[in-house]
Amino acid sequence: MHKKTKGSIAELAVAAKLMNMGWRVLFPFGENNRYDLVTEKEGKFVKVQVKYVTPKNGTLEVNCKSSNNWSVDKYTPKQVDCIAVYDAVHKEIYFIPSYKFNSSSIQLRLKNTKNNQKIGIKQAKDFLFFK
Repeated sequence: MHKKTKGSIAELAVAAKLMNMGWRVLFPFGENNRYDLVTEKEGKFVKVQVKYVTPKNGTLEVNCKSSNNWSVDKYTPKQVDCIAVYDAVHKEIYFIPSYKFNSSSIQLRLKNTKNNQKIGIKQAKDFLFFK
């Protein structure tokens, strides 16, 4: 499946979930925006970057950056308020607030580690709710 098609599927899934939660969804016009959609509820606006991710080895590896043929730019809290992660296999959506992605990627665990390590592990289930 083409990368743009995957992105569209993820954006529509996130928009539908947010609308079911009572949020209005706005899509920016054009391609050169740091966020994929803006959602609004009771005067609060949230800029959302959407990522289509396929699980691998029990984790979702989420890129906290955008790239094209000539540059790679990490997302900052000024550019986006949250990354919405669409799990392509389980059809689940996770919301990572901007203060949580201070590196170029973040791993969300779908299952516990084999050795039950807890420190430094980000469980996907902790990011199910949009605030």
